[in-house]
Amino acid sequence: MIDKKGVSMVLVMVIWASFYTIIKVVVTAVDPLTLSFQRYLLGILPLTPFFLRELSRTPDRPSPGDMVRMTLLGLLGVTSFAVCLFFGLDLSTAVNGALLTNTQPLFAALLGTLILGESLSLRRASGAAVGLIGMALVVTGGDFSLMSDESDAPFLGNLLLLGASLSLTLYSVLMKRYVRRYGGLIPTWLSMTSGTIALFLINTLRGEANFVLRTLSPGHLALVLYLGIVGTSLTYLVFNRALANMPVVVASSYKMLIPVFGLVFAVVFIAERPNGWTLTGVAVVLASLWIIQRVPVDR
Repeated sequence: MIDKKGVSMVLVMVIWASFYTIIKVVVTAVDPLTLSFQRYLLGILPLTPFFLRELSRTPDRPSPGDMVRMTLLGLLGVTSFAVCLFFGLDLSTAVNGALLTNTQPLFAALLGTLILGESLSLRRASGAAVGLIGMALVVTGGDFSLMSDESDAPFLGNLLLLGASLSLTLYSVLMKRYVRRYGGLIPTWLSMTSGTIALFLINTLRGEANFVLRTLSPGHLALVLYLGIVGTSLTYLVFNRALANMPVVVASSYKMLIPVFGLVFAVVFIAERPNGWTLTGVAVVLASLWIIQRVPVDR
């Protein structure tokens, strides 16, 4: 049975699943990498006063070394992820993007064991692998030709998309030791702030330095505010807090639900009709998630 932390993680995945539809709308008015900067900037702002209060009150104040290390993690979980995703999608397909960026449970199974020494059962690792197959069915509807690309560099694009997944997984693995010690707020704010500053510099070098939100229409502005405040500030904090109390592979396994909830949004809002392969994929994802959640870690 999923506990309260599991329920909160499912709600986070619902929010992240909504990104696919919202970003399709917003990128018609905003450069995608600029949107990433705006999203994380808006995510920082509501957390800042809470961060300052937490930093002044915590009895276990982070050492200068830990502050630096938590800050550098933002280059993985924010900057590298956003850049790899942006250029990966430019060179590959949207279908590959939805699939390859959600391979995090597989990376988490490996990295959690190698870096954190977390025990991993064969059945739990198998559950993550089977979940990837389920996600492929959900995303492609059984038509794997959608994963091909007529551009000159699909292979490089796919590598970048895997790089986005690996960046976010490595961020989660390395972040765990800090959220266990300092809670979710301080590590989240520090990493998100450094990653946002790096995105600002990258966008400036690209000549995409027009970050003024007032140039957006009221509808686009509302969506960007949702992406930043709800979809970034709240969700990163909830995910990192949950990460402190569960194995990385378990926390990352919830991300297999993102394509499933994305399908639900497509059915509800654009009347998309899933075929039998897609529904089979949903069942496989749910089954693999149940396996990962239910199987105890080997001792």
